Amino acid sequence: MGAIKKIYTAVIEGGKKNPNLSSDLIKEWLPAEEAFYKKCIEIGKINLSKLSDKELIALHDQFVKVTLSKNSTSSIIDGFALGTDQMIADKIRVVYDKHPVKDKMRFTEVFSTLTAPVHLSFINEAEIGLLKVALKVQKHSKDKKKLLEEHQKKFFWTRNNYVDAHVLRVKYFEKELNKILKVKKDIKEELERVENTPKENKKNKDKLMKELKLYKELKFLIKTSEDFTYWQDERKKGTFWTAHYASQLLEEIGKRVDIPAHNLKYMSPREVSKIFENKPNINILKEREKNGVLYWDKEGHEAVYGQECTNIRNAILQEKDILDIDDFRGLTASLGRVVGKVKIVKSAKEIDKVKEKDILVAVMTRPDYVPAMKRAAAVVTDEGGVTCHAAIVTRELGIPCIIGTKIATKILKDDMTVEVNANHGIVRIIRDV
Repeated sequence: MGAIKKIYTAVIEGGKKNPNLSSDLIKEWLPAEEAFYKKCIEIGKINLSKLSDKELIALHDQFVKVTLSKNSTSSIIDGFALGTDQMIADKIRVVYDKHPVKDKMRFTEVFSTLTAPVHLSFINEAEIGLLKVALKVQKHSKDKKKLLEEHQKKFFWTRNNYVDAHVLRVKYFEKELNKILKVKKDIKEELERVENTPKENKKNKDKLMKELKLYKELKFLIKTSEDFTYWQDERKKGTFWTAHYASQLLEEIGKRVDIPAHNLKYMSPREVSKIFENKPNINILKEREKNGVLYWDKEGHEAVYGQECTNIRNAILQEKDILDIDDFRGLTASLGRVVGKVKIVKSAKEIDKVKEKDILVAVMTRPDYVPAMKRAAAVVTDEGGVTCHAAIVTRELGIPCIIGTKIATKILKDDMTVEVNANHGIVRIIRDV
């Protein structure tokens, strides 16, 4: 936690001199983001099979450079979020307990209002784009094919994750469009709701902050959290673009060394740069996938696997005994109270197990969990803070969400019946399996 403390302390201290520190940091980051997207578009236009080995590796190295530049400058987000989520909640609680507002609003409602996102996420933008297509198709159905093709070019990457790339085809978006046309009674009204939610959040937040008369440091923390929520979403969008274009490069490299691109993902960029000089052992790459870790120390970084990996994991992940408990708490990300059956989701491969009105429980959620989140009655996570994916998406969906419980996936089991009371930040087991 020492490194995390250094980061969030530096941000807080910097805020004393510059209240707009978070906005300025994002402005400084934008050139790195622009360079990254420029390189992605360049790669997309190149016939990689026509490049020589030397040219292909040079392009790979350039891509790695712009990707690392974009990601390294934004790493401050994680240190701030991990170090201040509970701090912000505690500081708001102190103000709340002394203010008459407690007579008309629950603390969780105050906390949720003050930490609500005020920018559209890339998931919002994709939804807005498809709703606009739906409106146009309602008026001129003959334009449907062209409109869907344009939408697909903009949002083909939205179901990627941190490992794999899944190119969404026009047929996928046509299916989603047909759902909208079939279900949505007033598409224009829904479009306005999605577009205006961040503005409403901002309006409600500003009104409440004024009423509470928050002191300078707390206002800075809330503003920084709100800016970093936007920044984190932009970074995640870039990560999904990375998955797509890195996969294209690895596919071509893999063909030339006769190793599937999937296995090459378990090499470091430095190793890939030397691949034509030092072809990897595919069995070692498979072992890394099965039980491997990449770790850094003062000497640099190294990929290890097998028993050595197990030893490192055991040293880091020393699990404490979990008591037999009936309820536990976390931070409220989205208000509400529901009862439902638990479904533990460990990866995107398991999202189909979540049925209508189930309680989705995960270590943390990712954008490829969104289809399951749309079916879920509530979401509960082990990790995450007010800037996390689960917090943002559940507010957009209007379903209860409790984050940062630390123990949800260890306590709960599939098909348990639980009550998620996000109004008070409590998960209560009603019936065991």
